[in-house]
Amino acid sequence: MDLPATLVAHLQDLAASIGQDDQDLDDTLSVLTAALRLTAATYCGFQLTLVLNQWPVMLSAFADGHDAPVGTSLRLPLVLVSPLVDPASRVVFFAVTPGAFTDLAADLSHALGGVRVEQQTPATDHRETTRRVDGQRSAIELDADIPPVARKSGLTGLVELTVINRAIGMLVDQGHDLDQAHQLLRRDAAVAGVDPHVYARRMLRR
Repeated sequence: MDLPATLVAHLQDLAASIGQDDQDLDDTLSVLTAALRLTAATYCGFQLTLVLNQWPVMLSAFADGHDAPVGTSLRLPLVLVSPLVDPASRVVFFAVTPGAFTDLAADLSHALGGVRVEQQTPATDHRETTRRVDGQRSAIELDADIPPVARKSGLTGLVELTVINRAIGMLVDQGHDLDQAHQLLRRDAAVAGVDPHVYARRMLRR
Protein backbone atom coordinates (compact mmCIF):
# COMPACT_ATOMS: atom_id res chain seq x y z
CA MET A 1 0.00 0.00 0.00
CA ASP A 2 1.25 3.50 -0.87
CA LEU A 3 0.60 4.99 2.59
CA PRO A 4 1.27 8.68 1.79
CA ALA A 5 -1.07 8.59 -1.21
CA THR A 6 -3.66 6.72 0.87
CA LEU A 7 -3.48 9.33 3.64
CA VAL A 8 -3.91 12.17 1.14
CA ALA A 9 -6.97 10.44 -0.35
CA HIS A 10 -8.49 9.89 3.11
CA LEU A 11 -7.90 13.53 4.04
CA GLN A 12 -9.70 14.66 0.89
CA ASP A 13 -12.64 12.39 1.80
CA LEU A 14 -12.64 13.66 5.38
CA ALA A 15 -12.74 17.31 4.35
CA ALA A 16 -15.66 16.53 2.03
CA SER A 17 -17.52 14.67 4.81
CA ILE A 18 -17.61 17.50 7.35
CA GLY A 19 -21.12 18.87 7.66
CA GLN A 20 -22.55 16.06 5.54
CA ASP A 21 -23.82 12.60 6.49
CA ASP A 22 -22.66 11.57 9.99
CA GLN A 23 -22.17 7.94 8.95
CA ASP A 24 -19.90 8.97 6.07
CA LEU A 25 -17.85 11.06 8.50
CA ASP A 26 -17.58 8.20 11.02
CA ASP A 27 -16.53 5.74 8.31
CA THR A 28 -13.88 8.12 6.95
CA LEU A 29 -12.51 8.75 10.45
CA SER A 30 -12.20 5.02 11.08
CA VAL A 31 -10.31 4.41 7.84
CA LEU A 32 -7.99 7.39 8.40
CA THR A 33 -7.23 6.31 11.97
CA ALA A 34 -6.39 2.79 10.84
CA ALA A 35 -3.99 4.16 8.22
CA LEU A 36 -2.26 6.38 10.77
CA ARG A 37 -1.78 3.51 13.21
CA LEU A 38 0.10 1.67 10.48
CA THR A 39 2.53 4.59 10.46
CA ALA A 40 2.99 5.14 14.19
CA ALA A 41 2.08 2.58 16.83
CA THR A 42 1.72 5.35 19.43
CA TYR A 43 -0.53 7.53 17.23
CA CYS A 44 -3.11 9.11 19.55
CA GLY A 45 -5.19 11.55 17.52
CA PHE A 46 -5.47 14.38 15.03
CA GLN A 47 -7.00 17.82 14.55
CA LEU A 48 -8.32 18.90 11.15
CA THR A 49 -8.92 22.63 10.67
CA LEU A 50 -10.80 23.83 7.60
CA VAL A 51 -11.05 27.60 7.12
CA LEU A 52 -14.31 28.29 5.27
CA ASN A 53 -15.41 31.85 4.53
CA GLN A 54 -12.57 32.98 6.82
CA TRP A 55 -13.99 30.96 9.73
CA PRO A 56 -12.19 27.90 11.18
CA VAL A 57 -14.05 24.62 11.60
CA MET A 58 -12.04 22.12 13.67
CA LEU A 59 -12.56 18.37 13.87
CA SER A 60 -10.60 16.70 16.69
CA ALA A 61 -10.38 12.92 17.08
CA PHE A 62 -8.34 11.47 19.92
CA ALA A 63 -8.09 7.84 21.00
CA ASP A 64 -10.16 6.96 24.07
CA GLY A 65 -8.14 6.29 27.21
CA HIS A 66 -4.92 7.70 25.73
CA ASP A 67 -3.66 9.78 28.65
CA ALA A 68 0.10 9.66 27.94
CA PRO A 69 1.64 13.05 27.06
CA VAL A 70 1.85 13.89 23.36
CA GLY A 71 5.49 13.62 22.31
CA THR A 72 5.35 14.62 18.65
CA SER A 73 3.13 16.21 16.02
CA LEU A 74 3.06 16.48 12.24
CA ARG A 75 1.33 19.43 10.60
CA LEU A 76 0.31 19.13 6.94
CA PRO A 77 -1.12 22.28 5.29
CA LEU A 78 -4.11 21.14 3.23
CA VAL A 79 -3.21 23.53 0.42
CA LEU A 80 -0.61 20.89 -0.46
CA VAL A 81 -3.43 18.39 -0.99
CA SER A 82 -5.82 20.75 -2.76
CA PRO A 83 -5.03 24.27 -4.04
CA LEU A 84 -8.71 25.17 -3.63
CA VAL A 85 -8.67 25.26 0.19
CA ASP A 86 -7.84 28.28 2.33
CA PRO A 87 -4.06 28.40 2.97
CA ALA A 88 -4.68 28.32 6.74
CA SER A 89 -6.48 24.97 6.55
CA ARG A 90 -4.39 22.13 7.98
CA VAL A 91 -4.32 18.73 9.62
CA VAL A 92 -2.13 17.90 12.61
CA PHE A 93 -1.35 14.32 13.64
CA PHE A 94 -0.25 13.46 17.20
CA ALA A 95 1.70 10.55 18.69
CA VAL A 96 3.16 9.73 22.10
CA THR A 97 6.67 8.72 21.02
CA PRO A 98 9.02 11.54 19.90
CA GLY A 99 10.16 11.02 16.33
CA ALA A 100 7.24 8.74 15.45
CA PHE A 101 6.33 10.80 12.36
CA THR A 102 9.83 11.40 10.96
CA ASP A 103 9.51 8.74 8.26
CA LEU A 104 5.93 9.73 7.42
CA ALA A 105 6.99 13.36 6.99
CA ALA A 106 9.73 12.32 4.57
CA ASP A 107 7.35 10.06 2.64
CA LEU A 108 4.69 12.77 2.39
CA SER A 109 7.33 15.26 1.26
CA HIS A 110 8.34 12.93 -1.55
CA ALA A 111 4.71 12.16 -2.52
CA LEU A 112 3.92 15.89 -2.69
CA GLY A 113 6.85 16.76 -4.95
CA GLY A 114 9.62 17.56 -2.49
CA VAL A 115 7.84 19.89 -0.07
CA ARG A 116 10.21 21.01 2.69
CA VAL A 117 10.02 19.36 6.11
CA GLU A 118 10.76 21.70 9.01
CA GLN A 119 11.56 20.57 12.54
CA GLN A 120 10.17 22.93 15.14
CA THR A 121 10.53 22.99 18.91
CA PRO A 122 7.49 22.60 21.16
CA ALA A 123 8.34 25.90 22.85
CA THR A 124 7.86 27.78 19.55
CA ASP A 125 4.20 28.46 18.87
CA HIS A 126 3.34 28.25 15.15
CA ARG A 127 -0.30 27.30 15.56
CA GLU A 128 -1.76 30.39 13.95
CA THR A 129 0.76 30.82 11.15
CA THR A 130 0.95 29.43 7.66
CA ARG A 131 4.54 29.05 6.56
CA ARG A 132 5.57 29.39 2.90
CA VAL A 133 8.48 27.84 1.06
CA ASP A 134 9.99 29.70 -1.90
CA GLY A 135 7.02 32.06 -1.85
CA GLN A 136 4.66 29.30 -2.96
CA ARG A 137 4.63 25.97 -1.14
CA SER A 138 3.81 25.43 2.52
CA ALA A 139 6.11 23.30 4.65
CA ILE A 140 5.33 20.12 6.52
CA GLU A 141 6.14 20.85 10.18
CA LEU A 142 7.20 18.45 12.90
CA ASP A 143 6.54 19.24 16.58
CA ALA A 144 5.04 22.71 15.97
CA ASP A 145 1.78 21.83 17.75
CA ILE A 146 2.88 20.40 21.10
CA PRO A 147 0.90 20.41 23.29
CA PRO A 148 -2.36 20.17 21.30
CA VAL A 149 -4.67 23.17 21.38
CA ALA A 150 -7.23 20.84 22.98
CA ARG A 151 -7.28 17.12 23.63
CA LYS A 152 -10.96 16.39 23.29
CA SER A 153 -12.73 14.77 20.35
CA GLY A 154 -15.46 16.76 18.66
CA LEU A 155 -16.43 19.25 15.98
CA THR A 156 -16.31 22.99 16.65
CA GLY A 157 -17.07 26.02 14.51
CA LEU A 158 -19.68 24.49 12.20
CA VAL A 159 -22.67 26.13 13.90
CA GLU A 160 -20.98 29.53 13.77
CA LEU A 161 -20.09 29.04 10.09
CA THR A 162 -23.71 28.21 9.28
CA VAL A 163 -24.86 31.49 10.90
CA ILE A 164 -22.23 33.47 8.96
CA ASN A 165 -23.27 31.85 5.67
CA ARG A 166 -26.95 32.64 6.31
CA ALA A 167 -26.13 36.29 7.03
CA ILE A 168 -23.99 36.53 3.89
CA GLY A 169 -26.86 35.02 1.89
CA MET A 170 -29.17 37.69 3.28
CA LEU A 171 -26.76 40.44 2.21
CA VAL A 172 -26.51 38.93 -1.28
CA ASP A 173 -30.31 38.91 -1.50
CA GLN A 174 -30.20 42.65 -0.66
CA GLY A 175 -28.09 43.31 -3.77
CA HIS A 176 -24.47 42.92 -2.63
CA ASP A 177 -22.16 40.61 -4.52
CA LEU A 178 -20.51 37.79 -2.57
CA ASP A 179 -17.21 39.58 -1.90
CA GLN A 180 -19.00 42.74 -0.81
CA ALA A 181 -21.21 40.72 1.53
CA HIS A 182 -18.17 39.14 3.21
CA GLN A 183 -16.45 42.48 3.59
CA LEU A 184 -19.56 44.23 4.89
CA LEU A 185 -20.26 41.57 7.50
CA ARG A 186 -16.70 41.58 8.83
CA ARG A 187 -16.43 45.37 8.77
CA ASP A 188 -19.66 45.83 10.71
CA ALA A 189 -18.68 43.08 13.17
CA ALA A 190 -15.35 44.82 13.79
CA VAL A 191 -17.09 48.17 14.33
CA ALA A 192 -19.45 46.49 16.81
CA GLY A 193 -16.51 44.85 18.55
CA VAL A 194 -17.82 41.29 18.21
CA ASP A 195 -16.92 38.15 16.26
CA PRO A 196 -18.51 37.80 12.80
CA HIS A 197 -20.80 34.96 13.88
CA VAL A 198 -22.16 37.04 16.80
CA TYR A 199 -22.91 39.98 14.51
CA ALA A 200 -24.38 37.62 11.90
CA ARG A 201 -26.79 36.23 14.50
CA ARG A 202 -27.88 39.76 15.36
CA MET A 203 -28.53 40.49 11.69
CA LEU A 204 -30.69 37.40 11.30
CA ARG A 205 -32.85 38.40 14.28
CA ARG A 206 -33.76 41.79 12.80
